[in-house]
Amino acid sequence: MDWVRLLSRLLQAQGLPGGEGEVAGLLLEALKGMGLEAGLDEAGNVEALLGEKEPEVVLTGHMDVVPVGDEALWPHPQGAVVEGVVYGRGAVDMKGPLVAMLLALEELKGRPPKGRVRFLATVQEEVGGLGSRHAQGRLSPLAFVLGEPSGRRLMRGHRGRAEVFVDLEGVAEHAALSGPENALYDLAEYLLALKALPPFPGLKITPTRVDTFPGARNQTPGVVRLYLDVRYEPEADLERLLEALRTLGDASVYIPEEERASGEVRMTIPALWPPYRLPPDHPLLRAALKALGQEEAGLWPFTTDAPYLGAKAPVLGFGPGDPALAHTLKEAIPLAEVEAAAQDYVRLVEALWNAA
Repeated sequence: MDWVRLLSRLLQAQGLPGGEGEVAGLLLEALKGMGLEAGLDEAGNVEALLGEKEPEVVLTGHMDVVPVGDEALWPHPQGAVVEGVVYGRGAVDMKGPLVAMLLALEELKGRPPKGRVRFLATVQEEVGGLGSRHAQGRLSPLAFVLGEPSGRRLMRGHRGRAEVFVDLEGVAEHAALSGPENALYDLAEYLLALKALPPFPGLKITPTRVDTFPGARNQTPGVVRLYLDVRYEPEADLERLLEALRTLGDASVYIPEEERASGEVRMTIPALWPPYRLPPDHPLLRAALKALGQEEAGLWPFTTDAPYLGAKAPVLGFGPGDPALAHTLKEAIPLAEVEAAAQDYVRLVEALWNAA
């Protein structure tokens, strides 16, 4: 497998949420070229299986990416390989890790199997996790290994995130004829009350944006919408926070929902990305740490598909690449890092098989 060319082509293919088809096609081509049976499930996730007997370990990651942005601001074109580093959207988040998993499968294919390994590349992680939410319903593995970038450090979870909308109603009037009532003044009072709100344990609230509707600049708004980014630990009481936010003013406070579709699958997904924590003393985590020669597992600063997958089996996080480069205009990954991660994935799979 010419994995460097594959990774370059994957980065050039991009694959925004809902448009992962070209990426999926490239992965299927590579998997079938390795002699593995591979296909798409009802949601468009790519799957392949190596081995037959249990226990099963799933190597998983997502195919979709956030937008590239202004390509003129990137140091190199998408998919360019310069001095042993490949550049482009998705290099670390997370096509580099997916290619490392393919290399691990290639290595495991030549070894006596002690179990089976499933490769799962999912759709729409960046917009709510439709692919993982669908796939976990029919999988019952020993463990998932989730390849989000971690600098090749084992991870055991992350905080949760919620998007909260605060809608303040007003009256849409021509600015030249408007009276003293204006929902933007209500917004100012609401923000001051929010700033004075006592802290909630395990919660961080950040106002990030304001929109007005209908949105004309010579008209008072019929609705002013304040967007709040909420980060929360597993022990935090999110519902109590929402109740407190509703007391700060005459506003409608809620977590919005969006209908998403992929292939034959449709879901209504709330703007709520739950937290996930694998206990630090979990036996599979301890076995994985030992296999990698690491002392303890870390926590990702961002959300992942782990909560949906974790409903069925423990999720161990591990991926090549600097997570600080994800979603930036400098996203890149050293080729040597991909190769090293492939060997790490082999060690992880075999350690989990042995631990079972």
